[in-house]
Amino acid sequence: MVLRERGKFAKERYKRLLEEVETKNCKLENEKAKTESNLEILRKRFEELERVSCLETDFNTLQDEDDSKNNNGIVEEIGVSENGRLKSIEVNGHAPNAGSN
Repeated sequence: MVLRERGKFAKERYKRLLEEVETKNCKLENEKAKTESNLEILRKRFEELERVSCLETDFNTLQDEDDSKNNNGIVEEIGVSENGRLKSIEVNGHAPNAGSN
């Protein structure tokens, strides 16, 4: 009789523990799915930021090259005169359209 009660008690305890484990497992699976979803979102954002960073680097490189050309007098700069008309600015000591203003 005592063995039957112990056996019954053990079966009930086993069922209760099994339910707890299944419940915790379900919660963990839900948390895992949510975390994987968040990870994918962060991965996509990182890829976007990486592309933006590459574009900024390329832009800065092109801008530096353009500035280098401007500083060497290759590209003529344009200015605005007092009357609001566009005028050429001297580049390396030469007025490209002298007398046309």
